[in-house]
Amino acid sequence: MGTTKKWVTALVAAVLACAASTLLLQRSYREAKDRRDLADLTRGWNRRLDELRVPDGMPADRVAGEISAYGMTLSFPATGDTSPDIIGYSVLLPDERGAPVWGVSCDATAIVVCTDLGDGYTLLQELDTDNSDPATTVRRRAGDLMVEARVPGERPDMVTRLRRIITETHVPDDAELLRLLRPDGYRTDWS
Repeated sequence: MGTTKKWVTALVAAVLACAASTLLLQRSYREAKDRRDLADLTRGWNRRLDELRVPDGMPADRVAGEISAYGMTLSFPATGDTSPDIIGYSVLLPDERGAPVWGVSCDATAIVVCTDLGDGYTLLQELDTDNSDPATTVRRRAGDLMVEARVPGERPDMVTRLRRIITETHVPDDAELLRLLRPDGYRTDWS
């Protein structure tokens, strides 16, 4: 009877050791995959990741985002009774003229009307033209970057909220960046 008990104890110990090893391997694989995915998803950004800021009050579980050589864009559903469906948030790289490399410039007076809001904020009211849909955007220069929040349509009622989205931000950690940028089922070439 003592020998059987020793065998059972040894068998249970072996099963627990295998399970613990498997869990450690899975965790190690998941962490390595996260590092590879983050590197792949942010490879277009040729600056430090800690220069990116994201809005504080954003519903992180329902965000679609991407990073390119032009900057980072995030889209998330608005909340509230009178809100538009989607809010766009961007961190943009400006060109030598100070206009965003990819995005509407205040020089494009045929499609946008720009108003200085003070404190570095600019209101851009995009017009309904052949190559643009109406939109309301608040933009601010942040060092050598531009940050903007945008909603579709003519929404002067949203200016204060858009300004707050730009102002109330934080630097995301790697895990948050992955949640914001990695779509379900995302696979790098090597994962």
